[in-house]
Amino acid sequence: MSIFKEIQLASVDKPVTAWWLLFLSLAVLAIATKIFYNVYLHPLAKFPGPTLYAASPFPVAFAQLNGTYHLFTHKAHEQYGNVVRISPNELSFISPAAWNDIYARHNGSPPLPRDKTFFNDMLVDKQTLTMADTENHARLRKAMNPAFSPRALALQEPILQKNVDLFLHQLQKHATQGQQLDLRLWYNYITFDLIGDLAFGESFGCLEASSYHEWVQFVVDYFYIATLLQVVHRFRPLNKLLATLIPSSLIKQKEDHGKLTAEKVKRRMKRRIDRLDFVHPLIEARDSGIITNDEVEQQASILILAGGETSSIALTSATYLLLQHPGKMDKLVNELHANFQHEHDIDVSSISKLVYLQAVIQETLRLFPPITNGFPRETNASGAVIDGLLIPEKTVVNVSHWSAYHSESNFTRPAEFLPERWLGVDAQFNKDAKDVFQPFSVGPQSCIGKKFAFDNMKLILARTLWRFDIEISPDSRRRYSDEQRAYVSFHQPPLLVNLTLRQGKAD
Repeated sequence: MSIFKEIQLASVDKPVTAWWLLFLSLAVLAIATKIFYNVYLHPLAKFPGPTLYAASPFPVAFAQLNGTYHLFTHKAHEQYGNVVRISPNELSFISPAAWNDIYARHNGSPPLPRDKTFFNDMLVDKQTLTMADTENHARLRKAMNPAFSPRALALQEPILQKNVDLFLHQLQKHATQGQQLDLRLWYNYITFDLIGDLAFGESFGCLEASSYHEWVQFVVDYFYIATLLQVVHRFRPLNKLLATLIPSSLIKQKEDHGKLTAEKVKRRMKRRIDRLDFVHPLIEARDSGIITNDEVEQQASILILAGGETSSIALTSATYLLLQHPGKMDKLVNELHANFQHEHDIDVSSISKLVYLQAVIQETLRLFPPITNGFPRETNASGAVIDGLLIPEKTVVNVSHWSAYHSESNFTRPAEFLPERWLGVDAQFNKDAKDVFQPFSVGPQSCIGKKFAFDNMKLILARTLWRFDIEISPDSRRRYSDEQRAYVSFHQPPLLVNLTLRQGKAD
């Protein structure tokens, strides 16, 4: 008996059942029609990729929620090549050329606009560097540029050194008591205390308390909240309905974080500290009418969101990789001891000359990019040419950091930790496509704090390794790589270590 005959009979005896059958039949028909269109008739139908990915956004949404989106994308690239359709309206690229095609200006025109699924206003205020349109982004970036000038970074170094001093003092105190430490937590404490000091004029006090401040705890949880909201926005126009399913506690946490941020920024503005930290030029821009009070608060908040967790992830990953490769660790420690007689000689200027330290940081960011899948853009009404291919209008496009950096088409022995590839002396790496390595993105909307991030990562790692021998626990050695999940950024398991003070290296 046909479904329509069943509906006809049911309509006589059970009219409510009949309407439900009709509704379900139409829903199934609509879904089947949409899947058929996505797979065979959609403007992206000609691009390679798994049929299941093309049919529906569910596979990529599941991968995001499971923390395996970067692995999901990488597997598709391994099978289908440099350009892959990973959802009905989304293409992922891994070629060097795609970076400039997607993120840079072309013939004076602005870069492609941000994708509204990834950059949604439920997640971040519209007037931040990560959300603003091209015109407002230029205005906000101009206001913030003085905080990241060479002069400003030099003036900020005493703040950096002061926080590193406390970090090492606390590590030494615990080490001399024979306590095992989760170095991942301590790297979080130092990076957030440092960036809080620079953004708000006061540390979060994580190092002193040996625990997270509530503001920092939100940031640690933030990327998972971000992932939930991004998944919800994949299902427009049902996104607002689906958003009601997100636990109210997470939404309240986000609101409380906003209030606390406002309080901290207002306190910093009242203090009028005479130092060129992150907020100082924002206050001057506010006083000149270039930006508003709300925009000062939003920029300070986004600086911490962008800078604290990502630097900690890189430091944790670098330490883990060095501990897994003792020969590389010895090479770096020897470089440090060959260049410095005393720990207080280690500063930002002097470590800029350490080529192996720089190579270790670069190789770490290649293997464990803090942002795993990049920042999606959307093609304009006229479409775009990306990697030599004509891409239809309103297509979401992206360069996947993880996939690009782990691809054999870009790097020799891509799964291995080989800092030597960045030294330019080993011929086996001559064909590496190093220009695909862009952990801070490219173009006018690239990361404003690139040099600051490199400086603080190198200084913290150099001084830590100069002072301590580090031994990883067997449990962390086994679990670290296997248990990492990525929710925009990596959610890392504990890195349990024992620290031993190197002879004559006490503070």
